[in-house]
Amino acid sequence: MSKKNRPKPAEVGEVRLSAIKGPRSDGAWYWRARRKRQRDTLWTGWATRDEAMETVARLIASGLLEREDPRPSARTMHDLLDLWLEQQERRRDLSPQSVKNYTRCCRHAVAWLGELRPDDLGRLTLERYRNQRLGEGAAPRTIQQELIVLRMAWRWAGDAGLIPDRALPSVKIKVQGYVANHHTPSPADAARVIALLDGEDQLAAQLLATTGARVSEVTGLQRCDVDLRTRRVTLRGKTGARVFPLPEPIFALVADRLDGSARPLFDWTTSVPGSRVRVALQKACLRLGVPVFTPHGLRRMVVDQMIRSGVDVSTAASLTGHSVEVMLRHYRKVSEADRVEAVAKAGLGVLGGKVIEGPWAKAGG
Repeated sequence: MSKKNRPKPAEVGEVRLSAIKGPRSDGAWYWRARRKRQRDTLWTGWATRDEAMETVARLIASGLLEREDPRPSARTMHDLLDLWLEQQERRRDLSPQSVKNYTRCCRHAVAWLGELRPDDLGRLTLERYRNQRLGEGAAPRTIQQELIVLRMAWRWAGDAGLIPDRALPSVKIKVQGYVANHHTPSPADAARVIALLDGEDQLAAQLLATTGARVSEVTGLQRCDVDLRTRRVTLRGKTGARVFPLPEPIFALVADRLDGSARPLFDWTTSVPGSRVRVALQKACLRLGVPVFTPHGLRRMVVDQMIRSGVDVSTAASLTGHSVEVMLRHYRKVSEADRVEAVAKAGLGVLGGKVIEGPWAKAGG
């Protein structure tokens, strides 16, 4: 069944209502009511559009707008990070994985900095945070990401007037150079490697090698994302949601898990399933002696398979969630055999059915 369209915003006097998520099975949406100028939240709740308007009208009649709205405060860094995370969770342009990453970074920051007042946050405290996290065994790149998220929250709080508008000092952390693995496996190598996996790792890899999805789009699937009747899976990523029709053999692998609920499709025992799949592929490649590839390598492989099979590029891009330009520029790997085939198919060097000749052709005669 297609999802119902989001109700249009409503206005009751100086208050504007917006449906921010839903609908539930009873048709209700989760509404937020804000004053137009202050943008402060006056009410939230599940309701139909008419019910939400009636509720807000009653609140206004009871004198809601005359009450002084308590301004959120950021007395500690814990308060500041909580307020920032709350705002990120409301953003509809962020993927669930991004919010999850922000939450993880903030959890570590709160553990070491949470009791500090924002005024106390400076170079010494940030360097101490870096050293403490290194002492815990955290990877330098992980700490770097945590500091980036901390800086994002700090800038937001300054813009919102919660703290004095001052920049945080930079803290150096040595990160070893990262070499990206751009290897695209052949379908034969991918099949051998996936056969060596087991359990959730193998199922995730099979879905990746079929759909060409990003690893977070597969590992975060819910049971309701796969339609039992149409056999289509809804993949949600940074470019929005898209639908992919699953081939029968792949659909059969997940069919017994489909109950229409919002429960995870996979039974992960880790909070970072994408990393787990990446490591599993790496270990299997090393055992078989084939060039190591990543989950994103399977994404490039799927693009190659579709283009080599003559699939229209616009259709291929819609299935993988790329723009046509990005797909052709960054994911399609042209081989020497492709170039030779292109010259032969185009009949280059032959005009009007005749091979192009010149004086050089007669010189040897």
